[in-house]
Amino acid sequence: MPHTLRSFLEQVDNRVLRITDPVDPITQVGYLCSESKGPLMFENLFGFDDWRLTDILIKDRAGQAAALGLDDVKEVCPFLAGRMTAGPGKSRILDHGPVKEVKLIGAAADLRKLPIPIHSDGDAGRYLGSGVTITRDPETGIRNESILRTQLTDDPHKAPFWMAARHNYQHFLKYKAAGEPMPMAFAIGLHPVYEIMSNWSGLHPDFDELEYAAGILGETLELVQCETIDLEVPAHAEIVIEGLVHPEEELPEGPFGEFTTLGTGAEGPAPVFTCTAITHRKDPIFRHMQATWFTDHQPLITLPMEATYYNRLKETHGNTNVIDVFVPPWASQFMMIVQVEAKWDGQVPDMLMSALSGPNLHVKTVIAVDEDVDIYNAEDVLWAVSCRCDPAQDVFIHPNSRLHPLDVSIPQVGDEYTVMRIGGKMGIDATRPPTWRARERENLSRVDPMGKGDDTVERLLKLVRQQR
Repeated sequence: MPHTLRSFLEQVDNRVLRITDPVDPITQVGYLCSESKGPLMFENLFGFDDWRLTDILIKDRAGQAAALGLDDVKEVCPFLAGRMTAGPGKSRILDHGPVKEVKLIGAAADLRKLPIPIHSDGDAGRYLGSGVTITRDPETGIRNESILRTQLTDDPHKAPFWMAARHNYQHFLKYKAAGEPMPMAFAIGLHPVYEIMSNWSGLHPDFDELEYAAGILGETLELVQCETIDLEVPAHAEIVIEGLVHPEEELPEGPFGEFTTLGTGAEGPAPVFTCTAITHRKDPIFRHMQATWFTDHQPLITLPMEATYYNRLKETHGNTNVIDVFVPPWASQFMMIVQVEAKWDGQVPDMLMSALSGPNLHVKTVIAVDEDVDIYNAEDVLWAVSCRCDPAQDVFIHPNSRLHPLDVSIPQVGDEYTVMRIGGKMGIDATRPPTWRARERENLSRVDPMGKGDDTVERLLKLVRQQR
């Protein structure tokens, strides 16, 4: 059986909070999703009969582990990193799939009839933030996927969207140069691994991100042909939106509360998606990805980033013992924490430079800590920065680097583009001296409270830790 959104929801059914009270998806789910720690299913959507809405599926490592079929949350990053080295899976085209059960073509394809919410107070309108956007390179024929913010308007078929300078934007520029409209589709409601890998930033000259995800899941990706455009889409999606992006058409887009939890950064004239068809399952589940504050939005981007950097940083000095990598959502993807055991002097600073010059524009601060520091605990990380770091020797700043276009703390260069910000990056070595200097390393080792390791004490720990 293929991996789908429904198969994942069945897998984590014991964690899903089902809300049967009537909820307005446009004005009320945003805050509820933002405050939730685990999966939600809204089963009574005011104004949208026969629809359900789900969110907060992989906000934490437990959800990510479930998506990857793991029991140990500590294995998420190393496991995904290992699977990514195996390369993509295969795909095949079917004559029919569940996403074709209901077809709305032409005038019937009204975007406003989908339960698309307003994410944040101050947004320019309702925003689709959960559609895996599919385009194809007109020269190579290779598809590309990403997740783009797309704004609904008063026109039921027109939706401006924002994209940074990456593969789908390169596709658009090629169509624009040829004076032709670009076919584009949104696939909503996929298994989380397909959503995760749609956010992977890497070169893929002969495969697309959906095929990469299929390889990680160990299956063949099943696709169906679109109804109104020349493009293939996942057969087991809950919803597919089809349309065209005309080369010279623009509309105002934004503001929108982004993963930074800020509402500014990229608003302005934007390309326009014109909807030509909507297909969906008979009992559709709308997969929402609340953008603010700290929700699925952040780990969907950071998880493939963590795995990519895990592989990259292990190559420092030929073989660096990188234990884990974490890009915390509470730092809005702009910070990376690396858990490492260094053997030699210079190894950690070199690894920090590798992290700061990686393929993603997000990371501007990297902190290296030892294996005895819990990288998922901000208190533990800040303790290491405070007690194992000499700012005069262990911190360096690299100026004049390109940073993420939505990092509004960094100056924007020029007014013509909304994707060019130049600023500084910082590396912080909060590790002990390397293992070859054992005596100096021991001087910065933490003491253990008396009783740690005692079996009787261990049995009582759970009760003590739950105390309020």
